[in-house]
Amino acid sequence: MKFILSTKLLLIMCVCCLFVLPQSALSAETKVATISLQEVLAKSKAGMSAQTELEAKVEEFKQKFSTEQQDLEKLGAEIEKKRSVWSREVQEEKERDYQMKMREFKLKTDDAQFELKQMEKKLMEPILKNLHEIISNYGKNEKFTMIFENTRKGLESRTGLLYASESIDITDKILKLLDAR
Repeated sequence: MKFILSTKLLLIMCVCCLFVLPQSALSAETKVATISLQEVLAKSKAGMSAQTELEAKVEEFKQKFSTEQQDLEKLGAEIEKKRSVWSREVQEEKERDYQMKMREFKLKTDDAQFELKQMEKKLMEPILKNLHEIISNYGKNEKFTMIFENTRKGLESRTGLLYASESIDITDKILKLLDAR
């Protein structure tokens, strides 16, 4: 025999459970906070140092590749200008040469992007680990039930959190603790 609960019966059972729960469980204080990890990383000494290192590496790559990119652009422009003057064989040879140089350039820039991602990971992992420990300890010491990420993107859209009062934001406190470490 199958027993199927109706919606009314399920609702009645839920209401009954509320009355049976211990009063201490219902009155337990829930303490919630929010933090903008993006802001902490952007404003912390460690985060700014990592960002400066990454920007220096990006600038190094830009300088390294700018001449080669300009040469490729010149070669592409030359091919377009002289296409009608060259014989078919010369034109095909120049285009093959151009395509080969473009592929080599793309491989170099892809390698540079990979190197930047690896460098970012290497720089950010210890900071994020430290930050996680700080937030965890702060949450335990201050007896928070939950701490939510509250990073704003765009105008006022948030990731995962639709609304939070500014009064529960602990970003500045965590930033000071991270900088103190």
